[in-house]
Amino acid sequence: MRAFSPDRVVVINDRSIRVGGATNLAILSAELLQQRGISVTFFAGDGTPVDRPAADTINLDAAPLLERRRSDALRFGLYDPLAYDALSGLIASRDTPSTIYHVHGWSKILSPAIFRALAPVRDRVVLHAHDYFLACPNGGFVNFRTNRVCELKPMSGRCLTTQCDKRGLHEKAWRSARHMLRERLFPTKRRAANIIIVHERMRAYFERAGVSGAHVETVRNPVLPFVEPGLQPWTNHNFVFVGRLEPEKGFEDAARAARLAKVPLHFIGDGAGRALIEKTYPEATVHGWKTKDEMRGIIRSARAVVVSSRVPEPFGLAALEAITSGIPVILTDAALLADEIAALGCGIKFRIAEVEDLATAMRSLAADDALVRQMSENCFRQAAALAHTPETWADALLDLYGHVLHRAQRTTIDLRRHQLEKTVAVGDLHSGDVS
Repeated sequence: MRAFSPDRVVVINDRSIRVGGATNLAILSAELLQQRGISVTFFAGDGTPVDRPAADTINLDAAPLLERRRSDALRFGLYDPLAYDALSGLIASRDTPSTIYHVHGWSKILSPAIFRALAPVRDRVVLHAHDYFLACPNGGFVNFRTNRVCELKPMSGRCLTTQCDKRGLHEKAWRSARHMLRERLFPTKRRAANIIIVHERMRAYFERAGVSGAHVETVRNPVLPFVEPGLQPWTNHNFVFVGRLEPEKGFEDAARAARLAKVPLHFIGDGAGRALIEKTYPEATVHGWKTKDEMRGIIRSARAVVVSSRVPEPFGLAALEAITSGIPVILTDAALLADEIAALGCGIKFRIAEVEDLATAMRSLAADDALVRQMSENCFRQAAALAHTPETWADALLDLYGHVLHRAQRTTIDLRRHQLEKTVAVGDLHSGDVS
């Protein structure tokens, strides 16, 4: 039994329906905590789903910002009074000294308003950095104009005057304003906040932004394999790209490299780049977005999975899902996991945005069955060192919550002691005046 354990966890996220990424993890955390007997309230900005993530689910019935009128998106994306009122009301009516507030996602619906509501219970708030939005205004430490990793200090003069946003200078200004507002409502620089990063190398990016590292802890994501054990990727020929077909994901780098290496490439995913691939690289096969069940047949034909992103991916879920399935990966050196995966013999890294280097990696795996087999065996041996299972992830979250509650209790005791000492000192002063 943990010395400090929450009696309730309020999971806070933009969405309450499975749409991938951070939302899937937020929902999974709610499910796992409830299985452990922890009461969970799921607070979300969207409409009520058919399959609610928790028995106690609160939905604001708001649309994602990208689905609203532009004027409304700009206004409510900065500050949504509905989100503030609902969350502050929840805290006022149901907070206890052992309630944890775990924020997974806020930038697509909820807005920085939630941080104003959370300020009074700050010591028991956990911020989950699935991305870089707590440190970087565009959330990626990437210049989306060049699709290259950004080396600037976030919110510095050079940062503010550099157009790095996907949509334009006006969007960059708006994101910067939102970042400043969030920092004002819930500071992470001058005051330590309880922050979860999903890979230790994220810490350097947060330090560059000036975020206090005092209570930053690493909890790697849980990973389940794409497919069941028993694959023999060395008998396959296909290379598979899994992800959004957007420029920062490097999908065209993968297509160009596969053409140079003369290997078959399959894309699982959708996005703005789909038409380009289908027109310019007809030899590639584009399957579109698939559910986990639908993609299994494609993955079973994979010799290797390609992760060619041009941004510093915090975790690289597709790469780890492949490795836990025994499939080698080829990934850019910008991925935070790249050095580990290469050192463990589970894949090959290549220089970011260097198509010929990627093509060389593809050729090496295409030509060497023994190498692919050895990497596959390494994958099965080393997968546990790279990520959590759902069960160990739940353990790690509960341990972290215990540390947070312990610190919060210490802070409360110290504050009361300070107030008592101050009261006694004032009383002594008054007593001296009387005598």
